[in-house]
Amino acid sequence: MPLPLVERSKEEIAKAIRKKVEAINQVRGIRHLDVRISGKRLDVDIHAFLDNDLANEDMHGVALDIERVVRKEYPNARVSVDTEPLGPGQNGVWKAVKDAAEETAGSRGVHNIHIQRIDGKLYVDLHLEVSANMTVKQAHDVAEQVEDKIRITKPEISEVTVHIESASDRISRELAGVETELESYIKHVAKQFPEIQSVSGISVRKAGEGIHLTLQCRFEPELGIKKAHEISSKLEKTLRTAYPRITRIDVHEEPA
Repeated sequence: MPLPLVERSKEEIAKAIRKKVEAINQVRGIRHLDVRISGKRLDVDIHAFLDNDLANEDMHGVALDIERVVRKEYPNARVSVDTEPLGPGQNGVWKAVKDAAEETAGSRGVHNIHIQRIDGKLYVDLHLEVSANMTVKQAHDVAEQVEDKIRITKPEISEVTVHIESASDRISRELAGVETELESYIKHVAKQFPEIQSVSGISVRKAGEGIHLTLQCRFEPELGIKKAHEISSKLEKTLRTAYPRITRIDVHEEPA
């Protein structure tokens, strides 16, 4: 069983992940591995080189294997995997594809970029995130602009396949994992303040690029409101330090 995140450095975690990923069949190396720790949250970005002769569906399968390996060790980790076949001159292609997709108006980001060379031709497959508020036509138009920009930037690419994904779906999956973890952490921190009798009504919502947290703290009925505010402020400061993505916290103070 792995040590808690707070007891391990980023370097130790990255080293362990690298060893696990490089042990997967068809993985021929890692070009980029970034680990970020925020409180009890772990974000992992991996760019792996794969066998040059893998079929597109096999590349997707290996990417899923990489995600499973990481999440087996760190169940709450958010994992982003990019893969490309090991071959000459392809490093610049990956960056050009990523930049083109992320710089297109309407794009909310790109992930799982796959580059494959077949019979000397380059094929690109990627997942594009767009706003859930877009219509099907609007999302399709953004995808076409991404494809056009990639072809202009890298005319040697023979085919571009863009999979459209709702950014809110990705956020919801992420927040689902954060909320369970965050709720546990809030209750743990609240125990440091004997005046807080209980914490409930915890709500985690997306707010722009951050997180809006709402919760109810029940205090001893005879506690002064000034003291309750001071304790709430200390609780907020602790939570913001552990989870920098929290941009807004609303604490409702109620008698127990």
